[in-house]
Amino acid sequence: VDVFYEGRRIAELLAKHVDARFKDAKAQATTSPTTTINPPSSSQMPLLASAIAVDANEAFQTEILALFRHVHSKDVFEAFYKRDLAKRLLTGRAVSTDMEKSFLSKLKAECGAGYTSKMEGMFKDMELSRDIMGSYAAYASSSSSSLAGGSSSSGKAVDMDVQVLTTGYWPVYPKYPNIILPPELLALRSKFESYYDDKYQGRRIVFQYSLGHCIVKAIFPKSPAPKELIVNVCQSLVLLCFKHEDGEDGLGLTLEDIGKRTGIEDRSELERVLQSLSMGREGTRVLRKVDYDAPESTTTAMTTTKSASPTKAGSSGGKDGTTDAPSPRKIKKQRIRRNVSPHDRFLFQSSFTSNQRRIRITNITMKETAEERTKTHASVSKDRLYFIDAAVVRIMKARKTIDHRGLIGEVLAQLKFPALSADIKKRIESLIEREYMERVEGDISKYKYLA
Repeated sequence: VDVFYEGRRIAELLAKHVDARFKDAKAQATTSPTTTINPPSSSQMPLLASAIAVDANEAFQTEILALFRHVHSKDVFEAFYKRDLAKRLLTGRAVSTDMEKSFLSKLKAECGAGYTSKMEGMFKDMELSRDIMGSYAAYASSSSSSLAGGSSSSGKAVDMDVQVLTTGYWPVYPKYPNIILPPELLALRSKFESYYDDKYQGRRIVFQYSLGHCIVKAIFPKSPAPKELIVNVCQSLVLLCFKHEDGEDGLGLTLEDIGKRTGIEDRSELERVLQSLSMGREGTRVLRKVDYDAPESTTTAMTTTKSASPTKAGSSGGKDGTTDAPSPRKIKKQRIRRNVSPHDRFLFQSSFTSNQRRIRITNITMKETAEERTKTHASVSKDRLYFIDAAVVRIMKARKTIDHRGLIGEVLAQLKFPALSADIKKRIESLIEREYMERVEGDISKYKYLA
């Protein structure tokens, strides 16, 4: 059993290694030092660099395939690679489409068309989506409807790009059925739905917002020019909650308030969104988080000199009604908690400044836990059961009658992944219960196919 687990783990790590290479632009440009007698001219340098990069990518793919041929759990590699490929295509992280297709063709030559059919369908969907959006752009521009192109509260046009995907090709992503979109996006969605229903009658489209992204224009008081924030859909909805106010009382919005205004019911996802907007890397904190249990000294300004103003409630005043500056040694910077409490409040960061005009705020992605990896492997194991059933039925249909040892041997020869005899025996018992086959009377070691 440990040997089978190690085989699965190796296949998973190999797929992760390929994913890291295919979405790393720096790795694509990495070349090995070469020496030439006649150095190329400046005009030939780009062509030479491109040729060397192509050779490096071909060498990388050849090395991966050499390892892949020795991996027995090729279905595990397919499951992880397909999931990572989908994320690269939908988020625009694929460095080179030609390189992706080249590697896919090598996998197809190695394992057959059935192995790569869904991944090839992903590329077809991306190409079809470009054609659909080209047709939709012409339709929207010629339409006299007031919804054409959409418009924001400022009167400027809002553009939308839709990727139409086939359900069976892509992994399953989280859905937000009760998400509350702003009027600008609702108008655009309704317009695209009417266009798609008219052109493709009988098809049904369901919008997936988990991998969508937006460009939100934000105006900060201390920035001379507006900033363009590149965020995902959930982040943009949270930002729109602070478009006009910081809550009814002006003290900020809680987790519950933001959840009601956005319709995001997944609390863990909402917490990650708020963490990315308020506790991300420097230069991306457009919201300010106020801990409910923060001491008063962190929410009020400390005076550094004596003043004649009355003592504030809760502070220690002198006899003359002045406030003494606390000793620098006693002042400690209060650390903001990384987790989000239901009682914490969030406010618009009015003091935000940045030298960049366009700022990408990456959402805090949930790290792949052992539970998620187990689910992926469990999905692969479930698919393996169907392959074993199909192999047993094919053999029984061809042989009509066969003994137990011969059946086990032929099933193992047909399977493209490692399997235990005990697992095959369980599937045989399941097929007997479902009346696909039965034991021969007088010889329980033989099976007979039931037409």
